[in-house]
Amino acid sequence: MFEKRLKEIMKRRAEIRTMLEGNDEVDIDELNRELDALDTEEANLNQRRAAAERISRSVEPEGEPAPVNPITRAAITRENASGTDSRAANLAALQGIRVEEAQSRAESFAREGRMNIPTGALQRSLTLSGGNIAQPHRVSGINPAQNTVSGIIDMVNVIDANGMGEDSVAYEEAGMTAGTKKDDGRAASESTPTLKIAKITPTLVTTLGYVSRNIQRTTPLNYQERVSDAALRALRTKVSRLIVGGDPAASIPEPTGILKAAAIQSGTDFSIEAINEKTLRNIALRYGGDDNLEGGGVLLLNKKDLMAFGDIRGTNEKKAVYEIEFDPMSTTVGTIKDGGLAVRFCINNELAAVSDSGTAAGKYVMCYGKPLAYQLDLFGPYSVEVSRDYKFAEGLLAVMGEAMVGGNVITSNGFIRVKKA
Repeated sequence: MFEKRLKEIMKRRAEIRTMLEGNDEVDIDELNRELDALDTEEANLNQRRAAAERISRSVEPEGEPAPVNPITRAAITRENASGTDSRAANLAALQGIRVEEAQSRAESFAREGRMNIPTGALQRSLTLSGGNIAQPHRVSGINPAQNTVSGIIDMVNVIDANGMGEDSVAYEEAGMTAGTKKDDGRAASESTPTLKIAKITPTLVTTLGYVSRNIQRTTPLNYQERVSDAALRALRTKVSRLIVGGDPAASIPEPTGILKAAAIQSGTDFSIEAINEKTLRNIALRYGGDDNLEGGGVLLLNKKDLMAFGDIRGTNEKKAVYEIEFDPMSTTVGTIKDGGLAVRFCINNELAAVSDSGTAAGKYVMCYGKPLAYQLDLFGPYSVEVSRDYKFAEGLLAVMGEAMVGGNVITSNGFIRVKKA
């Protein structure tokens, strides 16, 4: 009963989304009320299902053996099921539900191989500062590759835009001007600010990760937690690159990245031939208006160029000009120091490297600006499915995820972009 109605709710949400994205006139208020009612009904059904299954688990038929741990072959009881409570808490936080519902949803996922991560929970999960995603040292029996997630995804402005067809953010391109006038009864000269709109349209982003097939033999909670880790890590990797290089005009449209943003005037771009002892100052001190320097900027660059900064030496000196220090517990974010100037940096290999001889002139190699000048919208839940067929020979399960996201720079000249001369 529960599963049938929950599927009907998911189907109706998809129908409403199609209506919102279509060209026909719709009653937005009425659809929002229906979505609220569906959310309430879904939460109630999940609570009832969790209570029913908890009762079922507590009433074990006499003589029926307890489940067995496939590794130790020992019987699994409430007393020795270590880690279950913490896994349930992690999954509850990830999905935005109560702990008692997590076990029921995990069992449903183990049966059906599909789950949805709501936009509100996904918003928290996309930023590590929310504390909802731990980067494990070992994932599902697979030794993980080195970190591929740029720290920029933890710095931008993430917005829950669930139910919206498109997001439009106004920004001021030019402010009002002032002048002097004679006290002769003539009206003062008028000036109005120039306002522009940054459009953020939903784009379907798909991701792919892998987990060991052996985790199917563990508890449903452990299985779902490992799959969620793999899926969200893949999503973070993809989105961290789109924030910089996403192209809305590509054959398959992408969220608007910093390199393609209309809010950044091309006249503010500048070029460098190579990294030298003046490069950091020339970039950081350009940021801002004619009468001010904006603080709080972050330098986005390729790893090769970070190494090139470290190689710069002063005249007749062996001491490095730049001091490079990574943040604690981070492999992508840190600080570059040049005397009294300290600039935050973030590695993002979506950018080419000016220090690479293969990089053509005119290619963007660095960006500098405030990360909150970029807005990342989440237009719907992140759906996760598991395939047992792909990578079968390697003993892996393919974890496939889909999410509707969008992004754009929402501040005039929120970043300056550096090209190779």
